[in-house]
Amino acid sequence: MVGSKIFTGYELYDPQEVLKEVVTGKDVLSARFKQKGGHKVFFIKTKQGAFTWWQPIEIYIIETVEANEIKKIDGPLNFEKIDLAASFNDGVTQIFKNKYLSPRPKSPTLQLPTQGIGNWAYNSVQVNINDSGLRSLAGIKNEIVTSTGIPFQTPSVVGSKNIVFTSMWDNYPDSVIIPLKGNSSRAYFLMAGSTNPMQSRLINGDIIVNYTDGTSDNLELYNPENWWPIEQDYYTDGFAFTTDRYKPIRISLKTGKEIPKDYKYTSIRGFSNFGIDGGAATVLYLPLDEKKQLKNLVLKTIANDVVIGLMSLTLIR
Repeated sequence: MVGSKIFTGYELYDPQEVLKEVVTGKDVLSARFKQKGGHKVFFIKTKQGAFTWWQPIEIYIIETVEANEIKKIDGPLNFEKIDLAASFNDGVTQIFKNKYLSPRPKSPTLQLPTQGIGNWAYNSVQVNINDSGLRSLAGIKNEIVTSTGIPFQTPSVVGSKNIVFTSMWDNYPDSVIIPLKGNSSRAYFLMAGSTNPMQSRLINGDIIVNYTDGTSDNLELYNPENWWPIEQDYYTDGFAFTTDRYKPIRISLKTGKEIPKDYKYTSIRGFSNFGIDGGAATVLYLPLDEKKQLKNLVLKTIANDVVIGLMSLTLIR
């Protein structure tokens, strides 16, 4: 069996090559992780009585540098704002104006309302997504700059398409490939989309950056760690409702400005007390291997009932 190693009292199967420096003792197995952050799994052969089985050990590795904690840029850097106009397939304000009709079960269920937001008790939830402030701030340069110094290209023309959506709903493709070239040490993303309680604590989507040598880096979009719903902020109390990550930078679509700590949330009746008037985009980033040649970026939706959208992409060259 490839990746299988036998230790005193243990047989380990590590197909993803997650572990290194494995040390075992009586009823103890310790090791260090050699993989980057994300969901991983390895197996330990377990025995009880006459039964023997491979017990999966599922882990989630959190990197030292949090994927949504963006620090202020110090010193001059060469940013390249990637033109996504050819990939845009909708306007961000359309997200809850669609009718998401398929795929759906044909029998009666407590399924998501057709507008893509709400629940069984409040199936007529309406949220106004308004990107007028973002477009106005972008101005003739079609650009906004975050407080951390990151420039993002975004269209200012009212009504023009300004996002590439993916989804398991048939309204959009489940994945989109964006060609890239050259080298980069880091990618910044301006993103917006939907998620729901049924998609909590699991991967909603993925951003995969492929290199020409066949390797890749990826950023898993995980509710509630780094994938936040366009219409609201998460309620956190440090107990049942909590997250292990820093709150990402959120850009109000209605004002074009960052959501402050003392922001006054609005109420979405029957749905949330942390609504953001007009909706918000989220700023994320992914460290890259600057020694490798870029090939493309894949934006991919993994969970049902959600929409994953990319509004802007900026690379450090």
